[in-house]
Amino acid sequence: MGNIQIIEELIPRSDQIFNSFGKVNYEDSFCLGLKTKKRFDVDFIILKIIKSLPKWFMFLLNLRNAIAIIFGLKTGKIEDIYDNSDNINFKQDQSIGEIFIILKENNHLITELKDKHLDFRFSILIREEEGITKVSFRTIVKINNILGKIYFFLITPFHRLIIPNILKRLSSEI
Repeated sequence: MGNIQIIEELIPRSDQIFNSFGKVNYEDSFCLGLKTKKRFDVDFIILKIIKSLPKWFMFLLNLRNAIAIIFGLKTGKIEDIYDNSDNINFKQDQSIGEIFIILKENNHLITELKDKHLDFRFSILIREEEGITKVSFRTIVKINNILGKIYFFLITPFHRLIIPNILKRLSSEI
């Protein structure tokens, strides 16, 4: 698909991802812009993401989980999602493993994982602007102690490479 663009963007301070979160030590947002007449919702996007994840992503996820366990962090326990992706039906106020769904609307999903070392939220936002469908992946992180700081320092470069890559793969699935 030749009409795609992936950019890094600022998260507006009014975004619901910030509601009742407290201090933010890190934030990013990557946006996929598509010229398409198709309409999609969050469930469709999640399913397409899961179906398009490469094997190396699962390797990195397992590596991250191993590092997280060393630091005493929660891993999210989301492996079952990948094995049972056809049965996904996320709902607001539901927990998926250790990840809690704060908000679930047709065009917006916000999830959260709170831990003793760091807390994070991740969101998917779909919006239409001037004939372009935009799918944004937004992340905010609050570091709670030195182990969280060390862990996040190690994981950030991978996060910043993986999220745009997932958006690029997503663009070929839509």
